[in-house]
Amino acid sequence: MSGQELSPEEQQERWLEEGKAVVKQQAFLMKRALDNSNLRDGLKYGSNMLCELRTGLLSPKNFYELYIMVADEMRHLEQYFFDEFKRGRRMVELYELVQHAGNIVPRLFLLISVGSVYVRSKEAPARDILKDLVEMCRGVQHPMRGLFLRSYLLQCARDKLPDVGSEFGEDVGDSVDFLMHNFAEMNKLWVRMQHQGPVRDRERREKERLDLRILVGTNLVRLSNLEGVDGPMYKALVLPRILEQVINCKDQIAQQYLMECIIQVFPDEFHLETLSDLLEATQQLQTAVDVKAILVALMRRLAAFATNDPSAIPADIDMLAVFHAHVSKLAESNLPLATFLDLQAELLKFSLGFAPNRLDVVDGLLAACGEALAAAQVTRLDGQAEQACVSLLTSPLHSNPNPLTILDLPHYAGLIGYLALDSRKEVAVLLTRLMRKTGTTLSEAAHMDSLLSFIQPLVKDAVEDEGQTPDEDDEDFEAEQGCVASLIHAVSNPDPAALFQVYFVARKHFGQGGSKRIKYTLPALVFRSLQLAVMLKEREQQEEEAPVSSKKVFAFALDTIKGLAGSEPALALRLFLQGAQAANRSREDKIAYEFVSQAFILYEDDISDSKEQMELVQVSCATLCTLDKLEPEDYDTLITNTTKHAARLLKKPDQCRAVCLCSHLFWNAGVKYDDERSFHDGKRVLDCLQRALKIADVCMQSGMNVSLFIEILNRYIFYFEARNDKITIKYLQGLLDLVKEHLSAMDASPEADAVRAHYKATVAHVRRMQAEAGDTRFDEL
Repeated sequence: MSGQELSPEEQQERWLEEGKAVVKQQAFLMKRALDNSNLRDGLKYGSNMLCELRTGLLSPKNFYELYIMVADEMRHLEQYFFDEFKRGRRMVELYELVQHAGNIVPRLFLLISVGSVYVRSKEAPARDILKDLVEMCRGVQHPMRGLFLRSYLLQCARDKLPDVGSEFGEDVGDSVDFLMHNFAEMNKLWVRMQHQGPVRDRERREKERLDLRILVGTNLVRLSNLEGVDGPMYKALVLPRILEQVINCKDQIAQQYLMECIIQVFPDEFHLETLSDLLEATQQLQTAVDVKAILVALMRRLAAFATNDPSAIPADIDMLAVFHAHVSKLAESNLPLATFLDLQAELLKFSLGFAPNRLDVVDGLLAACGEALAAAQVTRLDGQAEQACVSLLTSPLHSNPNPLTILDLPHYAGLIGYLALDSRKEVAVLLTRLMRKTGTTLSEAAHMDSLLSFIQPLVKDAVEDEGQTPDEDDEDFEAEQGCVASLIHAVSNPDPAALFQVYFVARKHFGQGGSKRIKYTLPALVFRSLQLAVMLKEREQQEEEAPVSSKKVFAFALDTIKGLAGSEPALALRLFLQGAQAANRSREDKIAYEFVSQAFILYEDDISDSKEQMELVQVSCATLCTLDKLEPEDYDTLITNTTKHAARLLKKPDQCRAVCLCSHLFWNAGVKYDDERSFHDGKRVLDCLQRALKIADVCMQSGMNVSLFIEILNRYIFYFEARNDKITIKYLQGLLDLVKEHLSAMDASPEADAVRAHYKATVAHVRRMQAEAGDTRFDEL
């Protein structure tokens, strides 16, 4: 296949394989010649191998792979040079010998290899040899070949640099000069790559440059590893020279990478000493450089350092003030609003990272953002600016154990108005969840008012001002409203009047929530207000002075439930019954009667679903059985009404069971007359059971009437045991005979088996009662 038919990737692969084959062959010949002590042939084959690095065909990635293979083979040649030195050969001779190689690229690679051993031999000062080598490398000005040549020099010299305690000299200034010279030349070569070739290949060249950036950055890594470079030297000698190269290259890619490299490789203590210099340098970079990313990297690193070791921060360095002043300067230079907000968000995180209690700083940053937004005359943020504003609002909440402390900051709440609805909800949900997680309590009406105003997107069911209501997931919506409702349970204050005022403010806000929201938020308010009313009544009964009357709180709860009745009648009815139980516990019989009356009105007007009606009749019966503080006359009125509702249910089986259940309302030992007699009306009990029997008799479902008969039989047995004189043995016997007759006519089926099992359990109970001594009433059965 011809080269023209190959894709660019395939052509690269082919060239790389060809180069590797030549390197492998020439390396084999070189090592064989060296094993035979034939230095001339060894250098010839080594030079042939190094000539493969003269290619201009390979991409940086493939060239690097070829370079690694060559550098690995060069270790054998360097070891041979060192063996020659140990055999007594002077390195200066070899140093001059390899300079006779024909091509400059092989010549300089060989020279560096000999120079490495030359330094180790100590025949000449390391400073002079390194200086000579770094100057000689100027001979290769092709960007990619020059970069890899100088990278090889750096690799060979890494353990031979003069430094404190080094055998090659202790003047660290020599190493700094060598590394800075090499760094400056490599940076120039790297930048020059951008301007070679046609404009259409610019994107490809930028990618290739980024692939090679680590070669340039390695110089800075070597500088940071020098033991002799201390803070004063770094500030006076090293950093100024680095920044000079960075600024003067006037290349966006180089400036971006090298500034980030400076931040990453040098110690935090050095950055603290030179913070102003670093920040000033960012103002001299090209406009395309992402200054924000550089500042963020620096802030995050210093914040982590300050958090881990606060004592290491010098007292005379106020990092917050320095960064704040710098960001303010940037803002004056027509910085885009999104970038400014991003920087302020990062500065806020930086501040909270090691000084979470400096709320004055937090509020100052928020104030600056508010001023910038007002000056820009924006009403709604989007994109990056919106994300930054969300970060400004959420970061302080995460760092403070009491989110309400943040909410009280003068310039905090105003920023949420610039966000779109979804983002406002995001912040609001976070605030409520953090309050629940941290156990934060609400004690003042003002706190509740400011909190609910801030989380208004969760509280108020209103159309967004853009004219659209966002789509909401039902599960997410329920979770959000659960968070809002939980705020009521966070209210705590020993003063009942203050507590009641908090509830009053909460209802004012919740009442604006619309039918979709109040079913989640108002029930919590009802339960807490009923709890408060019961507590106040206990104080009144102990003749303690109460700042607010229990009746007023009961009335508040009643009104709150009425507000829910229009949209959620079934829920409101259940809450009315809860209110009745609370009033009953407080011996407020008239209030309890009012709650039940409201429940019945709601039932008659708004409950039409038959299943719901059955459930609510059952709940009403259960509630009325517990209301033992009602006057017998009032109680009689309520239970009579309940029985009527039971008899009007749509489905006959429901009617039968409900009327049966109502019979218990007329046999309630808890309700007392003035003479302490219990409310036992045996005749009306019998009326309920007889009516239930008639209803059961007309049930046409197969097997259903038999099951109902057995349930009614059990009620008869219960009242017979309770000594209701209206329930006689003849009723029990008649029902037993009736059930037996129906059972004998039932076909075999799982339902029939269940009915028979129920009947057998009933008969077994009767037999146990017959067997008990002292009660002969069951003997006639």
